[in-house]
Amino acid sequence: MSELDSLAVVLAGTDSAIYAYGLVAARVTGSAESSAVTAMAGHRAQRDRLRARIVTLGGEPGSSAPAYDPPFPIDSAAAARRLAALVEDRLAGQWAGLAAASTSTARSSAALLAQECAVRSVTWSGSSPTWSGAI
Repeated sequence: MSELDSLAVVLAGTDSAIYAYGLVAARVTGSAESSAVTAMAGHRAQRDRLRARIVTLGGEPGSSAPAYDPPFPIDSAAAARRLAALVEDRLAGQWAGLAAASTSTARSSAALLAQECAVRSVTWSGSSPTWSGAI
C-alpha cells in the first residue's frame, strides 16, 4: 500500500475515533472522562496533520461521516471503555501500516503514534494482549 493510501486509512480511522470518543466521554466520569476528552483532542490534532500531509502529497483527504455505528451498544461505562480500547487498538494497527509505507521521519512519527495508541488501548482495557510466542 502506498503512503498516500495508508494516510487515507489512518485518516478514516482517526475520524471514527473522534466520534467514538464523544460516545465514550458521555458514558464515563471523573478522570476517565478527562482522558476521553484529552484523547479526542489529540485525535483531532492528528486528523488536521493527516489532512495536511495528504494534500502535501497531492491527494485529497476524504470527508468524515456525519455519524458512525459503534460495533456494540454504548450503554454503560464498561462498554464505553471497551469501545475506546477497540478504537485505539485498530488505530495502532493503522499507524503501524503507515509506518511500513512511509520513509524517514514520517516512518518514525507513525511508529511512535502507533505506540501511543497501543498504550491508550491497554489503559482503557486494563489488560495487554498476549501475542503468539510470548512467554
